[in-house]
Amino acid sequence: MTAPLLHIDFETRSELDLKEVGLWNYARHPSTDVWCMAYAQDENEPSLWLPSQQLSNYFVQHIEQGGLVVAHNAPFELEIWNEIMARRYGWPTLHPEQTYCTLAQCYAMGLPGGLEDAALALGLSVLKDIEGRTLMLRMARPRRVDPDGTVVWWDDPDKLARLYAYCQQDVRVERELHKRLLPLSAKERRVQLMDWVINARGVAVDLETAKAGAAMAEEVKIRAGQQLAIITEGAVTSADALTPLKQWVSANGVTIPDDSLDKEHLAALLDGELPENVRAALTQRQEAGKASVAKLDRLLSLAGEDSRLHNAVQYHGAATGRWAARGVQVHNLVRDMPPPDVVEAILADVRDGALEWIGMAYGPPMMQISRCLRSFFVAPEGRMLIAGDFAAVESRGTAWIAGEEWKLRAFRAADAKIGPGIYELTASKTLGIPVASIGKDSPERQMGKVQELAFGYQGGVGAARKFLPPSMKNTPETTLNQWKLAWRAAHPMIVATWKALEEAAVAAVQNEGTAFDAGCAGRGVKFKKAGSFLWCRLPSGRVLCFPYPKPLAGTYKDELTYMVVPGEADKVHIIADPKNANNWARVSTYGGALMENVVQALCRDLMVDAMLALHEKGAQIVLHVHDEVVIEVRDHPVTSKTARSIMEAQMRSAPTWAKDFPLYADCRVSRRYGK
Repeated sequence: MTAPLLHIDFETRSELDLKEVGLWNYARHPSTDVWCMAYAQDENEPSLWLPSQQLSNYFVQHIEQGGLVVAHNAPFELEIWNEIMARRYGWPTLHPEQTYCTLAQCYAMGLPGGLEDAALALGLSVLKDIEGRTLMLRMARPRRVDPDGTVVWWDDPDKLARLYAYCQQDVRVERELHKRLLPLSAKERRVQLMDWVINARGVAVDLETAKAGAAMAEEVKIRAGQQLAIITEGAVTSADALTPLKQWVSANGVTIPDDSLDKEHLAALLDGELPENVRAALTQRQEAGKASVAKLDRLLSLAGEDSRLHNAVQYHGAATGRWAARGVQVHNLVRDMPPPDVVEAILADVRDGALEWIGMAYGPPMMQISRCLRSFFVAPEGRMLIAGDFAAVESRGTAWIAGEEWKLRAFRAADAKIGPGIYELTASKTLGIPVASIGKDSPERQMGKVQELAFGYQGGVGAARKFLPPSMKNTPETTLNQWKLAWRAAHPMIVATWKALEEAAVAAVQNEGTAFDAGCAGRGVKFKKAGSFLWCRLPSGRVLCFPYPKPLAGTYKDELTYMVVPGEADKVHIIADPKNANNWARVSTYGGALMENVVQALCRDLMVDAMLALHEKGAQIVLHVHDEVVIEVRDHPVTSKTARSIMEAQMRSAPTWAKDFPLYADCRVSRRYGK
């Protein structure tokens, strides 16, 4: 007999904005409370619990006996349950292992995360109440706050009745969604539960320096506005006034590409020839508008009373299975950090408010703070951080999947310190020069680095140009194309695997139910279409999902297409499709893009195995970013040295499913997170 399931959904209200302060702060604020909860056992019609009511005996027994609870975005329901319902209303504690999350299941199948979008994408007959959602968002915040401080809520009987009906409908939709979604595997359940522990633990933040940095950013913006007023003779008086600034720049004879002054367009303008006054104005805007420094404001609003940032990442937020950053974008922190002693000096100056000194000693203050952003994540008093980062794991993964054996041998030799680094070796092979002639800081090594970053996923000249450092930005297109051709000639197995992946995926779509292999024997992948999905079985045993695949006529040949929640990288491949749901588009793909999907998923699984092993050994993981994991340990020489050795050994040990994968990582102990 199948164990009964309890499907639930809370509707809440608070003086706080959930998106602004994050779930951890929201659930713990005294003004946050519950309007209602809708719940249904299995197929029963959803019932309502209201704050004036007692919780039914059945409900209590279900939870106390370890019964399972299903919710869409279960971490929200779990936090509201334990921080509000258990503490204020005396409900029994709900344990994470009792919860199933349909949002996580959606992400694992490549579907949109929103309840409404997921229902539309799957073609459910039961759909979310869109009008009710608008009311819910209004009722989640106060109607008004009277002069005496009294908070007045939207508690009209007709609005409450409408909200209750909306909540019950959400339970119906979530239940139908749950029926259509595949359950997470036993291993992925372990990963999801580990993710909950890590997000609940959070990572400590240097709030003192963050507050000082945010104050300094405001001062820089004020000063930039004053300087802009002088430079533009009053035409622009604020660094945030983009429209007047664009009008002034145009009036001074400078064309703004795409009518945009975002980070990339602004940098491109400043790299070119400009009138002196225009350069001065745009430089002020660039310094004042450092987008990455805005992370300080997000850190301050999202950090909890425990001075830790919680819920920084979303399980399976990317289609490959990798996590996605939430709130503070920890996945795109600046990598170009100063040395640790310089970081400490700059941050000390930030705390002292030494704006002018930072500018004189190190360069533009906001740029320097931006370079130090990683260091705002710290170990608290009496603790240290140990960070371990997989070395060139995607490049290794590409060679391993394809069976590019010379490259795998090269990685092993470099790891053992008996061979050159991969950038030097790549430059030697593609430029036809002795590897011994390539130094650490030579331009040839930089060429090798660009090639490794740009060409592994069938990238061309455009990809190479994206990775060029400033010193090489004027490299001719013909030269970049020569690099591409030379790299491909040196990597015949990888080039062949691009084609094999595409052919196997297309064949699987055209021959439903039949599996097609691609990649090196024993390390490759299997494609198979079943129902409305194309599945790709990875060497780890996990599967990637490509919803609603179909071949469509392309410019040169039929192209494989599928539905996806588009990110920035997908936008160039979006195909017009009249059946699009919200946040849901059809994109085309090709061999190199499939290689990228497979390799990033493979690297995610390597990371997961290492994290699970560390977690189950008792390591306190506080943060993970791409292919790097950070743990927190007691500040003691023996403890930190031992923990570092254990972590390094674990991160250098490939799991059994990844036999012969040249996995390598270095771990470092520090008080501040860095590079």
